Amino acid sequence: MSSTTSFSSHPEQKNIRIGALIALFLGPAFVFANMYTTQAILPVLSRAFRVDAPTAGLTISIIVLAVAIGSLFYGPLSDRIGRKVVMVGSSLLITLPTLLCAFAPNFTILLCLRALQGLLMPGLTSVAISYVNDEFRGRERGLAMGVYVSGQTLGGLFARLGSAALTAATSWQVALFSFSLPTLIAALAMWRFLPDSQGPQSQQAPHLLHRRQRTAISDSVSDQSEGNVLRQSLSDIWFHLHNQHLVGAFIIGFTLFFGFVGTFTYLPYYLSGPHFGLSTVQLGLVYLLWLTGLCSPIAGSLAGRVGSRRAIAVSMSLAGCGLLVTLIPLLPLVITGLGLLALGMFCTIPAVNLYLGEQAHKAKGTAASLYLSCYYFGGSLGAVLPGIALLHGGWPGVALLCLGTILIAIASDLVLC
Repeated sequence: MSSTTSFSSHPEQKNIRIGALIALFLGPAFVFANMYTTQAILPVLSRAFRVDAPTAGLTISIIVLAVAIGSLFYGPLSDRIGRKVVMVGSSLLITLPTLLCAFAPNFTILLCLRALQGLLMPGLTSVAISYVNDEFRGRERGLAMGVYVSGQTLGGLFARLGSAALTAATSWQVALFSFSLPTLIAALAMWRFLPDSQGPQSQQAPHLLHRRQRTAISDSVSDQSEGNVLRQSLSDIWFHLHNQHLVGAFIIGFTLFFGFVGTFTYLPYYLSGPHFGLSTVQLGLVYLLWLTGLCSPIAGSLAGRVGSRRAIAVSMSLAGCGLLVTLIPLLPLVITGLGLLALGMFCTIPAVNLYLGEQAHKAKGTAASLYLSCYYFGGSLGAVLPGIALLHGGWPGVALLCLGTILIAIASDLVLC
């Protein structure tokens, strides 16, 4: 539809830019929401399927693990066939398992459907970062990255509040079923408003482009070109894993999401316990703290000005302080600590995404996929290990375990990045 230059520079493209920003907000807001639809209602699922807290937490860890695995493939795929087609196609397909989750006859089937959601989701989550880095320039890139993260933020809030309210009013089945329509709307919005990306084609090495031209002449050369594409993808992965700065970013992603998922997955058990006794609806309202994610566009712009590494260190330190505050067993202080944690996390994400764009000098889709695989592998463990810590050490066990991962992230930023 337009090249990167015209998309980000020409005044007459203003309406296109606004439409793209809207789509970059709605996409993660509604598609990414499916990851967290069960988080606020884990105690309800525990009772419905007669499982304990760590087992119920598998509805989060299984989808996060599936996203981690799927993220390895969509980035290289988008490098070859284009960002938009991958983002829209995968988002449309997510609608089906989202519908079927409501009809799961047992816990095993529910987990399988959640895994299918997770395998499709990185078609958006792992590719959108590269899309923004390809199609936006200068300060607009930081703004667009912040808008994308804000969409993820409100998607998580939408999932938690919506599922909690609908479960309290009707049932968990109705709650999960209701998220299929917003998912479809998000896919259609991206199809309508996102310009076709020309970034992947421009990033191809000259010899690969030459081979692509020759495929129209000879089938044998076509087979050779396909082999080269596979070898090139593996070469790109190997290249990125030997980049110390990118490895540092991968570690930050792993530890960041471990702490975030671990804290908010087992938060309902802590706040609904005998000490606080919050109801399902009240638990859902606690997730209004995710509105701090609306600061992400500002945080992204600031990271572009002061430097992404400095922004990462400050934001992660803020998150760590927030976790420490939650150890004080007074509800106002726990809420304050959770707010600081959420703010720190949501300010870190756009800074790390920008850092990836700065350090990945080729095959940015592959770099983003590696980062998000580490990010979601961390989240999958964060949905399980803190549950074990909860059983043996209560909330202090959860908070201290997650704090340890945040300290690792800060050390990685200081030493490797």
